[in-house]
Amino acid sequence: MTSTGRICAPCVRRLAARTGRCDRCGQTGRLQAGPGETAYCKRCWVDMKAGAADRIVEEVRRHRRVAAAIVRLAIEQMASAGRDRGVRLMLELRAHGEDWFADPAIGSVLFGTFYDLLHQHGARLPERRCGGCGTTRTLTERVEGRVSCRRCYRIAHHNTCDGCGDVTNMERVLSDGRRLCQRCTNKLPDENAICARCGNHRLIAYRSPDGPLCSTCRGSSQLDTCTVCGEITACLFHGSEKAICKPCSDEASVDTCTICGSERQCRWPRTARAACEQCSNPREPCVSCGEVRLRHRRAEDGSGYLCWACVAPIIETCTSCGDDRIVNGRIEGRPFCPLCYPRQPESFRPCTNCGTVTRLIAKLCPRCRADQMIREMIPDDLTASDTRIARLRERWFQGAPSKIIHAFERGTVACTLIARVLADPALRTHAYLDQAGSEYQTRAVRSVLIDHELLPPRDELLARFELWLPDALAEIPDPGERRTVTQYARWRHLRALRRNTMPSRSGQLSWRRIEIMGIIELLEWIHARGGSLASLTQADVDEWLTGGTRPFLHHFLKWVGRGDRSHRLTAPRQPSTGLNPQALSDDERWRLFADVASDASIDAHTKFAAGLMLMFGIRAAKIVQLRAEDVTLTEETVLVHLGTEPLVLPAELAPAAAGAASNRTAPRMFVESIQQEWVYPGTRAGHHMAPDTLNTRLRAVGIPPRLARTSALIALAQELPPVVLSRLTGLEISAAIAWSNAIGANSNAYAAAVVERIGMPLPIPRC
Repeated sequence: MTSTGRICAPCVRRLAARTGRCDRCGQTGRLQAGPGETAYCKRCWVDMKAGAADRIVEEVRRHRRVAAAIVRLAIEQMASAGRDRGVRLMLELRAHGEDWFADPAIGSVLFGTFYDLLHQHGARLPERRCGGCGTTRTLTERVEGRVSCRRCYRIAHHNTCDGCGDVTNMERVLSDGRRLCQRCTNKLPDENAICARCGNHRLIAYRSPDGPLCSTCRGSSQLDTCTVCGEITACLFHGSEKAICKPCSDEASVDTCTICGSERQCRWPRTARAACEQCSNPREPCVSCGEVRLRHRRAEDGSGYLCWACVAPIIETCTSCGDDRIVNGRIEGRPFCPLCYPRQPESFRPCTNCGTVTRLIAKLCPRCRADQMIREMIPDDLTASDTRIARLRERWFQGAPSKIIHAFERGTVACTLIARVLADPALRTHAYLDQAGSEYQTRAVRSVLIDHELLPPRDELLARFELWLPDALAEIPDPGERRTVTQYARWRHLRALRRNTMPSRSGQLSWRRIEIMGIIELLEWIHARGGSLASLTQADVDEWLTGGTRPFLHHFLKWVGRGDRSHRLTAPRQPSTGLNPQALSDDERWRLFADVASDASIDAHTKFAAGLMLMFGIRAAKIVQLRAEDVTLTEETVLVHLGTEPLVLPAELAPAAAGAASNRTAPRMFVESIQQEWVYPGTRAGHHMAPDTLNTRLRAVGIPPRLARTSALIALAQELPPVVLSRLTGLEISAAIAWSNAIGANSNAYAAAVVERIGMPLPIPRC
């Protein structure tokens, strides 16, 4: 703007041009400024254009060994980009070429562009770096005469914030002249608004044509074409030229951390400042507790930073429950505690993947988040290599999202272990799982692998006993005695367990372990007295038995006495428990069954077991051994094969039997197992439920297993012959005969039990 009005840019330059003597021809006129204090007239400037390219090649080759073709290519590219700056570049190289090639950071903008083009086209020149931090990022600023990156420029222009007092970069200048940093600017009312996409009142990161957007919604994934891989998928920065999908974004951010040296996702990748997330977060001593931790907030007095633990939480009265608690979120300005906020429908947000409006976890609904976790554990290339793994993943997709998310967030041993085993086929062996953790930790992984034919089935309890036995016998110092006990364990225990057609039960192995440990304890006792197994006498055995509660070792002592290993010795046998006629009355039995059958909250398996025990006196150990083919469902009746002859169930028990036989699943990782061969499947693949577990379930619904079974057998023994009772219920014939004899009409014990049960006074005999 002049006194006569507005003028164009060329006229401004013409008026601003100085007048003087040309440094080339010596004539006086309007001059064009050159490097430094030099100036040239227009005629000389035009004359120098003709040989500018050749002179530039000469100047470059005078300072650096660069091919002439590369120099001319860079000159042509600069000329095609806009105004021809060849003369100025020639003059700058003549005046400062030596210094600028030695330190490119001090060169002009024109020289920097020319230098970068030379480097781009293959010239052996070091890459131009920031004059402050030395990084090779985009260099657009200048600090103290040296080209610099944006970060160094901001650091060089740090000032004291008028809001918080921090010495940092200024973000905004208010109308009253106050200068504020980014943190103080974010607290201004006009910097916060309601996000046009999520509806939250948050700090606005971008004002789009549709309205303001928060940082979360601006970077949220939406369908777009990835600029890297070209696929149409959920992309970050959708709708812009920087749209990129998550896998490409993660791959592009992988670099070697310049602090810890680990190769992982980094901030500022491909630069000299590349740092992983853990190293990039600043840590320094907290001014309150003194611990070196992540910085959270500056102290009120400005003395330093406070860690997360030392910053006082915001505690207000919750709008929902009325308790004074930490504020987790606000709805229309009203505070809510961490328990109440997630329950408010206003806190629900649409899932970024499927659009379901619910409580989100990492911007996804629980179903999408669970599926994402499963896909991360079992990627697509793994399922493509094995159809069994593909079926396993499809089965997991049907699991409850809350169960899956909870297992992953806890970081359980099972999740880590199964991911490792599925990725490496060489690890899919029982031997690897045995050393990978305890039986409890590996049970879920082993069961899943067996169910989907990724691992052969085995008797898990027997295998654990076989692994335990050598370690336990290693405590015997004498090799001969160790060999003797090993032979006995194989003959007495392992032979019987291996011939068993049913899976081993914990009760079958617990007493065997007790006996083996008792033998080891006996040998330690006799060794402490200077003896051995060969010198063991009956007096020694009697003295050892009187020293406390001892296991029954009569089988071992009888076995070692048959040869020359020891003297013939004896020990007490375990006393057999007699039949107890104490039982429930018939009315009590039917009342218990009616209560269980009419309760909708009790599952069919428990009802079926209760009916078998209350009506037919079937033991829990016998019930859990029922297979799918043992239960036959017809239109009229339900048959159960417990013995050699099928047992016809009453109509009251038929629905429970049908429900139990049709649902033969067991708990597994994330989801129920596939249909098992057992009506009562256990948590171990190939094993039925433990009898103690079934007894616990029956007690929970009010049925005492021992009394229920005894009362049913008392009633059946009075009505059926022992042979029929054995064939229908699977009871051993000897046990059936014993019950028939014990519950005879002339049995005084049974009569006394009936009198006690119904409250009838005993008759007084006459003398």
